Amino acid sequence: MSSSFEEKFEQAVKDGVFPGAILMAKDKSGKLDYAKVFGNTCIGDDAKPLQLNSILFLASMTKLLTSIAAMQVIEKGLISLDTDVGPYIPELADQPILHGFDDNDKPILMKRKNTIKFVHLLTHSAGTAYDKMVPMLDKYRTSIGDNPEVRTTMKTKCVYPLIFEPGTHWSYGTGIDWAGKVIEKLTNQSLQGYLQENVFVPLSIDRIKFTPYLTEEMKKDSATISLRTSPTAKLFNLPAHKNIDVGDAECFGGHGCYADMTEYLKILESLLLDDEKLLSKASTATMFSPHLTPESRKGIKQVFGMKEVVSLFVGKFPDNVTYDWGIGGVVVDSGDDDHRKQGTMIWSGMPNNFWFVDRVKGVCGLFGTQVYPPGDPQVGEMIDLFEREAYARAGADGGAKL
Repeated sequence: MSSSFEEKFEQAVKDGVFPGAILMAKDKSGKLDYAKVFGNTCIGDDAKPLQLNSILFLASMTKLLTSIAAMQVIEKGLISLDTDVGPYIPELADQPILHGFDDNDKPILMKRKNTIKFVHLLTHSAGTAYDKMVPMLDKYRTSIGDNPEVRTTMKTKCVYPLIFEPGTHWSYGTGIDWAGKVIEKLTNQSLQGYLQENVFVPLSIDRIKFTPYLTEEMKKDSATISLRTSPTAKLFNLPAHKNIDVGDAECFGGHGCYADMTEYLKILESLLLDDEKLLSKASTATMFSPHLTPESRKGIKQVFGMKEVVSLFVGKFPDNVTYDWGIGGVVVDSGDDDHRKQGTMIWSGMPNNFWFVDRVKGVCGLFGTQVYPPGDPQVGEMIDLFEREAYARAGADGGAKL
């Protein structure tokens, strides 16, 4: 990567864009092998230099891991994408659909009609949503006296009404947390145990763990999450007890992992190379294919057209590009992007972590930092700079070997 590119990242640390950042990129040929770290683990006098293998909170980057596990249990013949998952997760299956509130502020609830399929959970089209992102759901939880501070299990964190009939719209939310519970029921293992045996061991990974399974060593090596309260405000360290995983008593397949970024990159590279260490070539192709129904496809187009919502997503999503959802992330579903090819899969995590795998151009990349809120515009500019540099280097003669 060019020195001017790296100078911009060094300057970004000095300017307080982030305490530190971990950048990694690889291409299919093996010529591009970039790994560089900038800055520190936190803000202030206690800061230590960030390391390539420092532990970061993944948040929604956990979703890719759970999605790979989902494709594996499909390969094993335990379930299909079209299976009705109601029997495995009755707590969700029993939920009605919330249609709003009447004149007396009573919730309007109607019984669900459509089947909740496994694919609906994996593609955010089941009607589940994050209550804090949907005012109607937030109002509902307040109306029933839910305590937002006590959310340590699926029952306390994720059991509330759907907001549309499964397969008829799109809303980012808790579907993949629920998919993780389906996998646990199918395999009679914790999601940590399943991933350890079937995803981590094949790639020699041992430092990706859900909150209840964190080791003291990983805690010691963890970077601190910092917070910016407005676009121009300075960062400050978020108290540890304020993070969204505090007290988690089980594995949340949608947001619950911490990881060494060098190990997470092994997963992206395996998918890029299609080396069949995790999935058959057919299963990987399925992952990178669009899976939304025509109705849900209209829904995702509507959501991605809402600037106030897309501003919370990490990374750049040009409004002239069409998107769908694969099994694991958003899929570029048109040829209109100026660098990502159709079929590229992308997603991220709440602390402005970001990854991409472009199997057509043969390049993958990973950006790690620990800054809230998601979609921070200053961090977003640096993510875009990194992604474009990775693409440029992957396309350059001879690539870059660092």
